[in-house]
Amino acid sequence: MDVSLKPEPEDLHEKMRTTRKVSVWPVGLVGGRRYERPVVENGKVVGWYTGWRADRPFAIDMAGFAVSLQVILSHPKAVFKRRGSQPGMQESDFLKQITTVEELEPKANNCTKVLVWHTRTEKVNLANEPKYHLDTVNIEV
Repeated sequence: MDVSLKPEPEDLHEKMRTTRKVSVWPVGLVGGRRYERPVVENGKVVGWYTGWRADRPFAIDMAGFAVSLQVILSHPKAVFKRRGSQPGMQESDFLKQITTVEELEPKANNCTKVLVWHTRTEKVNLANEPKYHLDTVNIEV
């Protein structure tokens, strides 16, 4: 029996390997919604589809980005604070130290496919899910 170990085209880990600086993608079941995602136009992140604090500089869950090792090594003072950040601001506080929104690299078909889910050992909370579809794309979760 011939078993191929080649990753499927939708393999998030394979997409992460091409990260030059910081790449981003949607996350399912997060922020009280079915998904949250970077909004992408012409291959660039221009905003955030989120159910909580859209005013954050990087309104993204920690499961929604990857950082190149070269970026980490070139920013030795950059830290992901366990304490000292406002609630929900850890990702923004970290990413502000190493990149800008304009430099983000959208993955997962320009952030239109959910390839990772936020998981917890609790019942899924969709309290912030809009009553009517508000996103510009239709994403299957």
